[in-house]
Amino acid sequence: MADRRPQFVWMLVARTGSLVMGILASVIVARALPPEGRGIYYMAVTFASAAMSLGHLSVEQAQTAMWSDRARRASLNANSVPLGLFVGAGAAVVAIGVGLVFQGRGNIPDAWLLATACAGVPLGMGVLYATNITILRDRTQVAGWAMLASAGVQCTCLVSFGVTGRLTVHAVVVIWVVSMAVSLAVLVGAGGVTVGRPNLGLAGVTCAKGLRIHAGSAASYLLLRSDVFLLNALGGPREVGIYTLAVTLAELSRLAVDVFAQVTMSRQFDDDVSSSAVVTARIVRLMVLLAVASAVTTVAAVSALITPLYGHAYAETAPLVAWLIPGVLLLSASRPVATFLLRLRSSRIVVLPSLTALMVNVGLNAVLIPARGAVGCAIASTVAYAALVAFQVTCFIRMSGIPWRQLLPTSSEARQFTTGVKRRRKELRIGQVP
Repeated sequence: MADRRPQFVWMLVARTGSLVMGILASVIVARALPPEGRGIYYMAVTFASAAMSLGHLSVEQAQTAMWSDRARRASLNANSVPLGLFVGAGAAVVAIGVGLVFQGRGNIPDAWLLATACAGVPLGMGVLYATNITILRDRTQVAGWAMLASAGVQCTCLVSFGVTGRLTVHAVVVIWVVSMAVSLAVLVGAGGVTVGRPNLGLAGVTCAKGLRIHAGSAASYLLLRSDVFLLNALGGPREVGIYTLAVTLAELSRLAVDVFAQVTMSRQFDDDVSSSAVVTARIVRLMVLLAVASAVTTVAAVSALITPLYGHAYAETAPLVAWLIPGVLLLSASRPVATFLLRLRSSRIVVLPSLTALMVNVGLNAVLIPARGAVGCAIASTVAYAALVAFQVTCFIRMSGIPWRQLLPTSSEARQFTTGVKRRRKELRIGQVP
């Protein structure tokens, strides 16, 4: 495997910078808005995100599956942004219509706030498709700059509005939309993707391929976010405000794991299927080590810092993070397995596990939210995520012939990882008194 350390370090720096700014932004929002206000803002953004995730037609997964055909790469690149804007506009219109139908029910935010959030759907869809192509083209540096620019603009605007006392729920949503536009502008302007004349025939083929596995993609999104809608309906905005902060903080633990998955993804498409399976197993072993280290670090940091940073109103967030992190990291560590299964282009092995896990999630949430509120929601999510990973790993083992033990790090790999961490710790003088 080629040395991916420079790309890994750069993407790690970019993601870390983005997340630091995201944490600062979340602190500003939490200090300016009560849990109820954060819940309303988050529901509006989640509604728009749902439009993107349910309406993207799994085009980015089709792009990934078709990328092994080198003759199509130039057209897939040129199609990415125009197709994203077009598909996103259609998804936004549908989402606004659904929001109008359900006004006054299920604690849905008002129509004007939803329409504002949905203005970001075409931009977000363009970012989704363009980022995927950028990573497939092995231009991770551009993807990193796009993340940093988007987070920087969002954080700067939130700080400016917060300091002047003008930060409202509507202002937070508008700033979120603007950050999407900035990310897309960087991806195009810095050469991550090339906007050219669309190949309409290939666009149709891409959408058709995506639709074959879209039920699985939609189920995967609902698996991640249906809990927010159920908690909003059964618990109310305050519970949503606290729970979504816990989700945001738990997902910080994915930083190193997700970056490693991004910079190594192209390696899973360089060789034949059997070689790709071996590469996938090696990547998973390393990601398991990263996941364990990330989990311990995140739980400790959140427990110590949640009240000083966010205030006593959000103190209930810490135990929720501890419940969420195991499931979140299982999903992240199994991401290369999902990519390998996608390469095989079988809709059954993509759709069935996601639908099964979604049913588990909805059923558990319906039982646990009335009894335990946000804690029950977190428990249901972790159990459902574990079910999805179990299905995916089982499919991978059966189709690749690789035993499950080869997906777990060996003792020598664990020692090598621990030694590397200790060496870096000494180089950075972490924990030493100057």
